[in-house]
Amino acid sequence: MVQSVLVLMFAAYLRTNEKPSLWVMSILLFVTSLFFNALQPMAHALLNDVVDGAELGAAFGLFNLVGEIGAVVSPALSGTLFDHYGSWTHAVYIDGALMLAGAGLYVLIRENTSRA
Repeated sequence: MVQSVLVLMFAAYLRTNEKPSLWVMSILLFVTSLFFNALQPMAHALLNDVVDGAELGAAFGLFNLVGEIGAVVSPALSGTLFDHYGSWTHAVYIDGALMLAGAGLYVLIRENTSRA
């Protein structure tokens, strides 16, 4: 959630400043990446906790497949948005919205307490 808010702040900063400061953008990206890097081990631990041991390999493979789809789609989508609008702002807003949606999905995960 915090990462989503920071990304949306970055997008708002880009939108409101015609010539954004490299220092401000660097600080926003650095702090945002701290939260992203903290999310990775938490997501892996959560996946390990909610998936049966026999299905763990397939679950991590699917997790990585879904996670890397963004790395494939993002350059083409962001480049198209930049060509159309002349700014990265729209791509950054989409990124923040996707992160908020992902945070909402994490909230829906419930641990099965009857599991031994």
